[in-house]
Amino acid sequence: MSTLDLSGCHPIFVRQIECLQNKDIDGLMETYHREATVVRFQGILNGFDEIRDTFGRYMDIQARYERLLEYTHSEDTIFMRAVMSVRGEQELGFGAYVLRDGLIWRQVAGIEGGMRDWFAQNGSTGHAEGRPDAPGGRR
Repeated sequence: MSTLDLSGCHPIFVRQIECLQNKDIDGLMETYHREATVVRFQGILNGFDEIRDTFGRYMDIQARYERLLEYTHSEDTIFMRAVMSVRGEQELGFGAYVLRDGLIWRQVAGIEGGMRDWFAQNGSTGHAEGRPDAPGGRR
């Protein structure tokens, strides 16, 4: 049973989690600024098309937020760590969001465990040269 408590969270974060939980890709995209960028270990997502494609696939793997472990926000920045479930397996997710005009403009996101591997193996728009374990990768 989920113990997800979003009370006290920034409204745009609450909206994003609600859309992810309900597989509402159109609503989710309304939380992003037109110039949004999402930075992940698997690569950078630039703009609506890349974000929509990746998060659309994310919704297909039954990913759900279960519990916030840590959370804080200011007027324009959100920082969180959460327990998630993916196809019944627990994962640890973390992220930081920078807002512009009340929408997510920059997002840094990471997930430990199988979902990270799924993204890496399923046509993510990642940049291999940016991975430390790849030839020419960076740390």
